[in-house]
Amino acid sequence: MSATQTFLLELHCEEIPARFLEPLTRDFSAAFTTWASAQGLTASNLEAFYSPRKLAWRGVGLPISQPDQTETQVGPPQRMCVDEAGKPTIQGEKFAEKWGVPFSAVRFEQPAGKKEPCAVVTLTKQGRPTVALLAEALPGLIASLHVPKAMRWGKSDFEFVRPIRNILCLFGEEVVPITVDGVKATNSTWGHRLHHRQDAAPITISTPEGYEAALEAAGVVVSVDIRRARIAQQLDALAAEAGGRVVPDAELLDTLAEIVEFPKIVRGDFPASFLELPKEVLVTSLREHQKSFCIEGPDGALLPCFLTAANRTDDPAGYVKAGNEWVLKARLYDARFFFAEDRKHPLSDRLEKLQALTFQRDLGSYHAKTGRVVALVKMLATRLSQDEAHVNRALEAARMAKCDLRTLMVGEFPELQGIMGGEYLKHEGADEEVWMAVKEHYRPIGAEDAIPGTPLGCLLSLCDKLDTVVGCFAVGLIPSGSKDPLALRRAGQGIVRILWEQGWALTPTDLIHTALMAVGQKATRPPAETTEALLAFFRDRVAYQLEQAGYAGSVRRSALATGWEDLADLKARCEALSAFAEDARFASLAQSAKRIGNILKDEAPADVFDAATLQDATEQALAERLNGIEDSSDQATLLAALADLAQPLEAFFSAVMVKCEDPALRAARLSLLHRLRQAFLRVADFSLWQ
Repeated sequence: MSATQTFLLELHCEEIPARFLEPLTRDFSAAFTTWASAQGLTASNLEAFYSPRKLAWRGVGLPISQPDQTETQVGPPQRMCVDEAGKPTIQGEKFAEKWGVPFSAVRFEQPAGKKEPCAVVTLTKQGRPTVALLAEALPGLIASLHVPKAMRWGKSDFEFVRPIRNILCLFGEEVVPITVDGVKATNSTWGHRLHHRQDAAPITISTPEGYEAALEAAGVVVSVDIRRARIAQQLDALAAEAGGRVVPDAELLDTLAEIVEFPKIVRGDFPASFLELPKEVLVTSLREHQKSFCIEGPDGALLPCFLTAANRTDDPAGYVKAGNEWVLKARLYDARFFFAEDRKHPLSDRLEKLQALTFQRDLGSYHAKTGRVVALVKMLATRLSQDEAHVNRALEAARMAKCDLRTLMVGEFPELQGIMGGEYLKHEGADEEVWMAVKEHYRPIGAEDAIPGTPLGCLLSLCDKLDTVVGCFAVGLIPSGSKDPLALRRAGQGIVRILWEQGWALTPTDLIHTALMAVGQKATRPPAETTEALLAFFRDRVAYQLEQAGYAGSVRRSALATGWEDLADLKARCEALSAFAEDARFASLAQSAKRIGNILKDEAPADVFDAATLQDATEQALAERLNGIEDSSDQATLLAALADLAQPLEAFFSAVMVKCEDPALRAARLSLLHRLRQAFLRVADFSLWQ
């Protein structure tokens, strides 16, 4: 018999909500791995499977028996365990009796931390069969799985996400004898509710290795990764047949993979007249109401068809297709009604109605927020542009940005806020810059999302996010740990990304000061305290931006240490450092910079540098070279010039003693090194380079 076997556990339940599937399998995997490791039963691989009615785990290479365990017990000192004749005392015999061994098994050693030899006995505990250990542990591990809304059924006290109807539990070919909530484990399970009916015989699983194949034959693909891959393949194939491509939606793809047992995609159609609705409305309606994908043509326009999951191997009578088309048509009629009703009144009519919509208790309504954003846009737009017409367009976009929150369409689909405002303004004939800015001002929504595509959209997005972040900090709503209910970190990252990609000469300190002026009397914390917290917050966001940009850790640390608020300058320094990091001169330069920092650690530079005081040719040459690079404004040019100092610096340190006895010469050399250090710090703090 093999020294290892494969373990398989499957819980077959009533349908489990998709959002619980992955967390439950992950939590059990972690708990099982921890338990197995404590028992000396580490598996070489633990796989997790899940589908709407199944949670399953398979561990490969689990030992058939727990290894023998040894433990050493230390007793009283030797002098208390044996008498002068070497015979055991009562205390010595009691020690041996306590551990169930004859006195002859007791030895005398001086353990670590003891001052004299003591009685020592080594006990060997024989390992138990793995099946027995599994039988004891699994019910508790299953019961410990937690979900936010655990339930009980009937008279049972057992709480779980859904009632367990069947348990499959094998160790090799042997059934592990466990019972959970009155359900005993067997070597059988059930397949798809349609293709493998409950009045049929259960599926026998002879070995854990045959689990997936046996279930797929019964209409269940238990691997979510395989279901996702097959769905994606079918989506692409059916979209190509229709003459287009799938509108990408990774989250919807994950959802479909989680809510079906068998990955079967069907294509449906809807009346082409609905294509008059904005593209985002159709995509959102199909995704939210029908969990369906849209298809777009080569020009990006939608085609009058959709793709959805059937959760069965076939649709012979076309019921799945027809049913989805019937429901979808009703939903699209609703969307068309909302779109028509909203357009009966100009978007601007809803501005005053924002007073009845609370943004945040201390910061007031969305109408108040709009006023603050308008003020911010006015202050920043005039700094970025001298074009009065452009500034006026920016102010118009700021006034209209939140008005669609009072529309029927956004009431039905909150995720369309901003988008619908832009669409309604477009239909009203607003300037393209204005409606585009309103449509995009929530971007970037996440790390993978792009910033707004126009400068005006970027400005509006920045001001909106800035008001949210600074306003919340000003009233004490600050993210802590993993808690960030208002998504302030995401908003802050959006601000940094816009500044980073636009290259605007706006620093976080400037922005914070401007936004605090707009918040005004609504602030409940002292401005200095709020500013300090916000600067630390934005510095973290900038550090993350550098990481996302792909800069190495040494580049990020050394560049941030010499200034982080001027993002254009920071970006240039990081680019220059990254380009020169592989230069052979760079390592020598970095070491020299660290050496200079150590020399100057407790030294104050002289007020006036007198080059004539320098005596050695190496220091005179170094000073002359330094004169030519201190005025360089380009970071790459400056770093290249500094790199050319690598050899002169080595020669300088080899030839002279900086802290010499001559006070004037010592001061001149220290002043020269101070000038060098200031030149280095214009690029990076090389003491942090590793």
